[in-house]
Amino acid sequence: MKKLGIILLIATLFVSCSLSKVEKSARKTVDGNWVLNSVTYDAQGKFNTQLFNDATASCFTDSQWFFRSNNSTGTYNITNSDCSTGVRNFRWAANEMGKNSGNFDFTMKFTDAKKKDLDKNTGFRMNLRYLNDNTMQITQTIQFEGKPFNINLNFTRTTL
Repeated sequence: MKKLGIILLIATLFVSCSLSKVEKSARKTVDGNWVLNSVTYDAQGKFNTQLFNDATASCFTDSQWFFRSNNSTGTYNITNSDCSTGVRNFRWAANEMGKNSGNFDFTMKFTDAKKKDLDKNTGFRMNLRYLNDNTMQITQTIQFEGKPFNINLNFTRTTL
């Protein structure tokens, strides 16, 4: 009887921790190669932003991104020769906010090549604003002059 209780507890935990169908579908859609075509803003003006404490937004234009859904890892490669080029590794997650809402909290945390966290207490929380088979937009909201300010990362799927 005690074994049955433990098995039921483990099964309950497994079911409660599993991804919803919507989350599984989104993760499958994100999986693969993307290019970051542009960085846009929801406000008018000219801005010089630094993304992920790494490089300016202009350095990220045309960067190559890879998302692997089965282990939630990925890379991006900055190729702009005017910037600090190279591959960066990260761990990512897309968690639905509210059941079947289609609104996703997107998180990203930097890792080394062996997938170990570089800084245990630092990561980036964003919103997966739009996703289909060929287009994705991830938005980071920051405070600018005391108001919310959106930085939009606009991706298209590639076949590398």
